[in-house]
Amino acid sequence: MYPDDGPHLIYLPERPFHIEKFAADVKAVYAKHGRCVVAASEGISDADGTPIAAAYTKEVDSHGNVQLSGSGALGDLLANIVKQKTEISRVRADTFGYLQRSFPGIVSATDAKEAREVGRLAVQAAAKKNVDGSVAIKRKAGKTYRAEFKLVPLSAVAKETRHMPDEFISKDGNDITAAFIRYAKPLVGELPKIGRFAGKPVAKK
Repeated sequence: MYPDDGPHLIYLPERPFHIEKFAADVKAVYAKHGRCVVAASEGISDADGTPIAAAYTKEVDSHGNVQLSGSGALGDLLANIVKQKTEISRVRADTFGYLQRSFPGIVSATDAKEAREVGRLAVQAAAKKNVDGSVAIKRKAGKTYRAEFKLVPLSAVAKETRHMPDEFISKDGNDITAAFIRYAKPLVGELPKIGRFAGKPVAKK
């Protein structure tokens, strides 16, 4: 990993998304590094709580809610904003779907272990005719990562959203903090080694 590796900007639904500030953020990063990689949640919303993608797509899910995932509408919108509001002409947007399935050889050991345990407990519950719950993973307190598994009612899971804690989001609302890195590191595990060509991009003068 290198200090200037992307993503350089990260936008989350827990902070209002402002188009003008987004364009300025991208412009500043591009001026510094000669490139800018942005990661944006499909649920980013404006100050009124309206999803940014809602005004640009008519696609809805089976419940009548705006379809935020898989359409690519948000990525296209953000790319157009960059083109219109900065001098950056070459912009590309990629919408991730089942990206992780394309890299079966890069698996978090913790994730694989916990996924198997969840499946094992789910089968045990089903065999006992207990089919009205869901297996939950709860992180135990302490510096050393440990987790416990338990069956919880579906009412405690369905339609419930866990929001990103404030201490995980940067003051400017366009990045994550060291606290989040510490939280996620045991879950992610060791990252693959990444090389870099000698002719790496350089910042524009």
